[in-house]
Amino acid sequence: MPLFLVIYHQFEVIALKRCFSLLLACMMLGLTSCAARSETACQKFKYLFFGTFDTVITFTAYTHDQAEFETYAALVESEMNRYHQIFDQYHAYDGVQNLYAVNQSAGKEPTAAEPELIDLLGRIVNWHKRYDDVLNPAMGSVLRLWHDAREEGVSLPDDAMLKAASEHMDYQQVIIDSAANTVFFTDPEISLDLGAAAKGYAAQLVTETLRENGLDSFLLNAGGNVVCGGKPLDGRNFWTVGIEDLDGVNTREMIGAVNVSVVTSGDYQRYYTLDGQRYHHLIDPVTLYPAAYMHAVTVVCPDSALGDFLSTTAFLLPYEQSRALIEAIPGVEAMWTLMDNSIEMTEGFSQLVSLVK
Repeated sequence: MPLFLVIYHQFEVIALKRCFSLLLACMMLGLTSCAARSETACQKFKYLFFGTFDTVITFTAYTHDQAEFETYAALVESEMNRYHQIFDQYHAYDGVQNLYAVNQSAGKEPTAAEPELIDLLGRIVNWHKRYDDVLNPAMGSVLRLWHDAREEGVSLPDDAMLKAASEHMDYQQVIIDSAANTVFFTDPEISLDLGAAAKGYAAQLVTETLRENGLDSFLLNAGGNVVCGGKPLDGRNFWTVGIEDLDGVNTREMIGAVNVSVVTSGDYQRYYTLDGQRYHHLIDPVTLYPAAYMHAVTVVCPDSALGDFLSTTAFLLPYEQSRALIEAIPGVEAMWTLMDNSIEMTEGFSQLVSLVK
């Protein structure tokens, strides 16, 4: 969910080849980051683009000059475009074995998939087992029914169709062959949906690429999946990140963060209303209806992919169970906005809030 109110800038999305990304990376190897120079020699620059993961991406960094920043910004945009294509479940792209291709063919035969897709699927297998078994990426058929109903906005999904779809969401029937880079569904009616982790995973990969190429002081906001790099080079020791209020406009809390991701899942952005009842996009795998335990949960985690996964998982659990899960994971903190609009925080999250008070 977005953490900031931002202005959307439309532009034509260009499908960039992997070789272009590699070329940019090679060009950047010769750059010297501001961390290695005097901090006073660095300036703050910001770039926004739209079209990847259906959201605004904001990239902020401290670099020596505009030209250096533009090189890094071009790398961020090209890589986010590439990951968008890999994890797109609705469209095919020439030369890309993406999630759409897997969902179309893996029920018939082992289907080749991009290495990043294989890697994320493998991570989710481990996370699904380790973190309460609640977030199920094989719920694609159920989530598609809710997606279509939300797009039309006039009715709820048919209960019989939801029940029928729920009979085909056993993630154990997704066979991942990491050596061959293939995916196979032993149940041909399974459909994958990686919306709970793909954007955070992409942001994490871009973060690692930036650091490999000499940039440390940056902030990447991928539509609310915020990754804070090393400290901003303006004298501060942390980035200030706003946690959006339930109205989607104001800020509920501010935290100080560095070298972590900040991810929010909530019921106040992607939803529609029928007869005064709000139906959002985060679906409980047990009831097959939108979860109703809380309004929002924000997770702070060193890894953006895991943070994305955990924010949705925590949202789908009752508060007490959600809190117990988060507090059992070292280095992870969270804030919950409960159904009565009250706020609960882990001790570590409260300390991050106190940094900006």
